[in-house]
Amino acid sequence: MGNKILYFDGPDGISGDMTLGALISLGADAAEIKRELDKIVPEPFDLVPNRFSRSGIHGINLDVIIPGLMQKKTEAGRAAPSRQAFHASHTHRHYSDIKEMILNSGITETAKTYALAIFNVIAEAEAFVHEVDLAEVAFHEVGALDSIIDIVGTAVAIDILGVREFYCSAPHDGSGTIECQHGQIPVPVPAVMELARSAGIPIVIEASVETEMITPTGFGIIKGLGTKFEPSFGILPEKIGYGFGKRDTGRSGAVRLTLGDKIEI
Repeated sequence: MGNKILYFDGPDGISGDMTLGALISLGADAAEIKRELDKIVPEPFDLVPNRFSRSGIHGINLDVIIPGLMQKKTEAGRAAPSRQAFHASHTHRHYSDIKEMILNSGITETAKTYALAIFNVIAEAEAFVHEVDLAEVAFHEVGALDSIIDIVGTAVAIDILGVREFYCSAPHDGSGTIECQHGQIPVPVPAVMELARSAGIPIVIEASVETEMITPTGFGIIKGLGTKFEPSFGILPEKIGYGFGKRDTGRSGAVRLTLGDKIEI
């Protein structure tokens, strides 16, 4: 695709499954992504890219189906498993373990580079927030199998599309608090705030939305790809893809990815 760029626009937030759904909406083949993910994910799973529309916008609402976990995503990027499935779906995986999984897999070197970069920036943010060494970081939500699929799948999809340059607007998040493995935490969640700080990318906080719209996985993708934030940006669109989250916030609930050419304005 030459020197095409990818532009992230997150007025309704961003998460891993939203991003992967938008990349499939852009034209990355879900079956090809699944074949590549089979090289790294030991458990059986399926990707189901559902055509979806909300607020007059059409795109992909992606389901990651993992047999035996009885898992249903109910909000952007986070899973709400049944009580008996909780420990299986949120198995603690250390950063070093995930790194080895990726390095030893059969996916392309480019996809490996992107996936490792995304996990690395998330691990760095978690290490900073929890004041532990990088080697001690144990992933919970991000370490769940479906989120590994989201991140590595995103890396594979970007490699399929052949994009190597990334830009973004300021993503929007909600407010209030959410429950996670560590208890009740504020929104934007601490890891997202640290990712934004270290990347130099601002967040727009929507006080009217009292829940999370940006997940650490979503912002980790932005930072891990080396995405540049530019307040004034010109793009000649070639293709546009929308990926929907699982929670109804009263907004469209989609991240928009635009593939095209950067132009000077």
